[in-house]
Amino acid sequence: MNKNFSYTRALRELGIAYLGNHSQSMKMRLSKENGTITYCLYLAPANMSGYEVCPCSQFCRKFCLNGSGHNKSDILARGVEGSRINNARIKRTRLFFENKELFMQLLIHEIKRTRKYAEEHGFGFSVRLNGTSDLSPEDFVYEGKNILQIFSDVQFYDYTKVPARFDLIKKYPNYDLTFSYNGHNVNTCKRFLAQGGKVAVVFSNEENMLPLTFMGYPVWDANTYDMRYLDPAGHIMGLHYHKTAANYDKDGNYIAPEDGFVVADTNPLVGWY
Repeated sequence: MNKNFSYTRALRELGIAYLGNHSQSMKMRLSKENGTITYCLYLAPANMSGYEVCPCSQFCRKFCLNGSGHNKSDILARGVEGSRINNARIKRTRLFFENKELFMQLLIHEIKRTRKYAEEHGFGFSVRLNGTSDLSPEDFVYEGKNILQIFSDVQFYDYTKVPARFDLIKKYPNYDLTFSYNGHNVNTCKRFLAQGGKVAVVFSNEENMLPLTFMGYPVWDANTYDMRYLDPAGHIMGLHYHKTAANYDKDGNYIAPEDGFVVADTNPLVGWY
């Protein structure tokens, strides 16, 4: 790493507090409660930053989970453009595309620091590069190596809607991938499940319950932690739907997603018995 690199100075000049973290979301905190520190990056989704980071998001970008959690309150109070969280994510994303070297120096520093913290406190350790994006880990390159090669002894994992990424889990033994159902990719989901993969599906009902099966495959409760690499192969990863700022109009009325990626009880692929 460049001997002139200063982590603190770089963050100050960029106007951000950090690149990634392990405790900025409920899912990451739940993972910690289950014994694992997960370092996670949250970038600006879709093309919010002016750069496209979610190439297959046409059915989910309107109600993206970027607008949930703390950012939901920020957006409702300040608007999408005024959200401090959105603006920080935009800065990180633009840095990734406009100064990859500095971005990777920050990333490598933070992963090393967080891994050391996990080891010192008796936690397992993993990395999720795409909290609110869908970039290939092979795009995270520094000095001729991608991030999976730089940290070959660290467990990385992601969710993706890009079928071309399937081969990465064969190429890199330290990478786990969960494919995401979007309401229009049933055949691709079944193909990945048949190969022993896992598919994430978002369910929504008033009782916040998960069905027993979906598409004929058993549903696993994926809400208690985020470490999907610990879960059984060939299963549906059942997720509860979290309302976002986009779910409300200017009068506060709820707007339900209609693009198919959120599964209702009436979906014929749902099995309750």
